[in-house]
Amino acid sequence: MALKSIGLVLCYSLSIAAAPTWPSSMDELEDIMMLNTGYRARNFATPVTPCGFSANGPGRITAAEWVRTAFHDMATGNTFTGIGGLDASIVFELGGDNPSPDFDTTLTTFVPFLSSRSSMSDIIAMGMYTAVRSCEGPIIPVKTGRIDATEAGPPGVPQPQNSLFTFQNQFARMGFDTTQMIAVVACGHTLGGVKSANFPQVVPAGSAPNGFKEFDSTAKFDEKIASEYVAGTSTDPLVVGPARAAGRDSDFKVFNADGNATISSMADPATFQSTCQAMLQKMIEVVPASVTLTDPIVPYDVKPVALQLTLQAGGSEIQFAGEIRVRTTSRPASQISSVQLVYKDRTGGSDCGTCMISATSKGTAAGFDDTFTFYEFSSRILSRSSISAFNVLITLASGGTELYDNNGQGYPIQDNVMLQAPQSCVVGNTLTVTAAVRSPASSANLVLSLRVPRTVITPELQTQTVVMTQQSTAGPYSIVTGTYTLDSSQVQTTKFDLVSGQDVDSFKSTGDLGTTCEPLGS
Repeated sequence: MALKSIGLVLCYSLSIAAAPTWPSSMDELEDIMMLNTGYRARNFATPVTPCGFSANGPGRITAAEWVRTAFHDMATGNTFTGIGGLDASIVFELGGDNPSPDFDTTLTTFVPFLSSRSSMSDIIAMGMYTAVRSCEGPIIPVKTGRIDATEAGPPGVPQPQNSLFTFQNQFARMGFDTTQMIAVVACGHTLGGVKSANFPQVVPAGSAPNGFKEFDSTAKFDEKIASEYVAGTSTDPLVVGPARAAGRDSDFKVFNADGNATISSMADPATFQSTCQAMLQKMIEVVPASVTLTDPIVPYDVKPVALQLTLQAGGSEIQFAGEIRVRTTSRPASQISSVQLVYKDRTGGSDCGTCMISATSKGTAAGFDDTFTFYEFSSRILSRSSISAFNVLITLASGGTELYDNNGQGYPIQDNVMLQAPQSCVVGNTLTVTAAVRSPASSANLVLSLRVPRTVITPELQTQTVVMTQQSTAGPYSIVTGTYTLDSSQVQTTKFDLVSGQDVDSFKSTGDLGTTCEPLGS
């Protein structure tokens, strides 16, 4: 199949991707991907915006470093044995084949996004998407489900002094034939350059400003790495200059591997973009054979956010609060007259009065390609009848309506175990969590996901379970409490779940709790 055809097929597959069903295992990563600026922004893209930016000063391009980190992490993978690939083993491999401080900086930047729902290897893949998109490159589809390695992989990252035969064998191990090898190298080297400190035989000390020589003439994701090579005007330090005499002209060796056929085709802007979309997706999907990747992340048209049921004093009522995120990319918020939740009682019936809750505009956010408006709501419902699921009804200014039913399933919410945030707190290093557990159950477990420091840059995620004890009752609920002493580094970063039988109130954050545990009252 021609390289251009690969890109076209991939674009078509993106256009027909199914709408996600909420909740999904990729929800946290979808937020990280979609919410760059504005309300509830995750700010993952900030370090690579604009494209040529680096908080570390001249001679550094963060976007290029993120792309390089993904390649180096993947490059030790073996598709013949199914071992390794993009698995975050690079955190154990710094130095040696990975001598640059770029990797340390990148991984440190990624640490705040590490959680039980976003592995470091998925975040590295997300970094590839984010860096490329920030630099005007194509949308790289990102699948999730990667599992982080617990030790270093074997050596095997390609080095400039390698022969073409060695390069071809290394890339074949990764799953790339010669044509794909050429494409991956060109796509990876459209950003960034070579540092004198890392490769003095390629960029001698004092030969380039700030000890850094760029691969091509532009600071964006474009075809110049290919077109300048084909035109004979390349300034790529791995094509021309001291690298030639030193035998470290690796880009020249790779690009010339098929008589310049592939690199010549990539001199066309559209072909370059579509080819890189396909090849970089293939690159970040080189994973251990034991890993099953999800479908690619796509934005929700409607997504519930921060939903919480909270038992009120006396136990006869529950506060139901949260937000509804509405995608406004093709239908702007100005065309929306109202957003309402139409819900069912806890048995799936309509013993809930009007069974309707209105939401009001709270804020807007944006990603690279989509915009969103958040609508907040808060309402009290009877604990006797409670809630089990809801649909979202959008009324347009034109008078038309849109009903979102979560692919026919409704947006589910359970009321058997609920975090009591007002009665929970972090005082010093002591975490106290209170939950309401619906009878006949009367117990729950507090399951903590802790970031534990270790000798490498990224912390390890460890799970601790605390058996909660009953303190009182309120209406049809038992009130249970659990405590845990956190390390000072965990006070603001710990995620936790409340588990009672098969029911879970999940992915809560200690950073959202106050410093005073309020009494529930009667």
